[in-house]
Amino acid sequence: MSHFACKAFSALEKELKDDLLECYVEAQQEIEDIINSIESEGFSFDKLDKLFRSLHSMKGNCSVCFLDPLVGVLHKLEEIIDGMRGGYIQYHHYLGELIIVVIEKVYDLLKQIYQSHVAESAVRDELQQGLDAIYAEEDDSKRPDMAAGLLRKCNQTEDVPEEALPASVIIKVEFTESQQADIDLFIGFSQKLNRLLGYSSERSERILKLCQLINAECVTPVDPAQLSAAAYMHNMGMAPILSCKDDEELKRQAEHNHPMVGAKLLAKHEGWEDAVAMVKSHKERFDGTGFPESLVGSLIPQGAFILSMAVMFIDIVWGKSGIEYRKSAMRAVQMVNFESGKGFPPHLIESFNAAIRKVLVAKNQ
Repeated sequence: MSHFACKAFSALEKELKDDLLECYVEAQQEIEDIINSIESEGFSFDKLDKLFRSLHSMKGNCSVCFLDPLVGVLHKLEEIIDGMRGGYIQYHHYLGELIIVVIEKVYDLLKQIYQSHVAESAVRDELQQGLDAIYAEEDDSKRPDMAAGLLRKCNQTEDVPEEALPASVIIKVEFTESQQADIDLFIGFSQKLNRLLGYSSERSERILKLCQLINAECVTPVDPAQLSAAAYMHNMGMAPILSCKDDEELKRQAEHNHPMVGAKLLAKHEGWEDAVAMVKSHKERFDGTGFPESLVGSLIPQGAFILSMAVMFIDIVWGKSGIEYRKSAMRAVQMVNFESGKGFPPHLIESFNAAIRKVLVAKNQ
């Protein structure tokens, strides 16, 4: 395996190099916050301009410190973002995710140089060549797929399990005869909608298994059968978005209304009152900034928080299709924990962490 060095950087005073790493991490966090804001709240040119300036500052710091091999990667990333500012490259969530991942990879290379004075050439070359190709592509519609391909290459060594949960930690739920009939129906509904929305057919099962594991770690668990129904039916209200076509305003309204719509659909089946409440509130946030009713704290059913944490984790790790791109499970844990006291109550974050610990232990056995 070949390596490259930045001798002039290695010769700098330790205090200066430490300062560079600290500034890099600060800029990295700022860039991630901007991308997450674009993904959660929508695109704006102000955010894009702030993103460009943060990356430009990061690149400038590396340039001043003689990190030329890394500067080339950051410069090409900067050109792609500048293309978005110019309107000839359209923002896409794959490109947004790629920005975050490339910056992480560059930081890994920077730490290698800092610690051992050399870094892996293959990783740097893969990033440079991939970004060069994306920027040079004349057909903008091809760029998202190219970004997804580079993301796959970047994450080939990520430790993401083939199965979301090991069999040894799967919790079996007992249903009454009438409940089982409904559950079988809900499974069919969820599988069909997942296909139509472009999700993996396994998404609901993965969410369900993690929900039950988190629930088992709670001091006062919710009814596992009700939680199961909510896991299968939570996204059912998204069906109307399929008829919105390219009308962004209709899509926004459908997204905002989908918890209420899903709850009404589930309420047509008797005996699932708790599950209905979970579905209705699974987009609410602990701090009151969620929707559709801006509920706060204990007004939100515990099962809704459990469901929301499981959905967040599974969708981060597995992506939409479940096969296109998988992100580090540890990064997903970090993002869920970041919502402690904001999106989720702290005591349920502890239950989530305990559940994930059991998964990790089971994986290593």
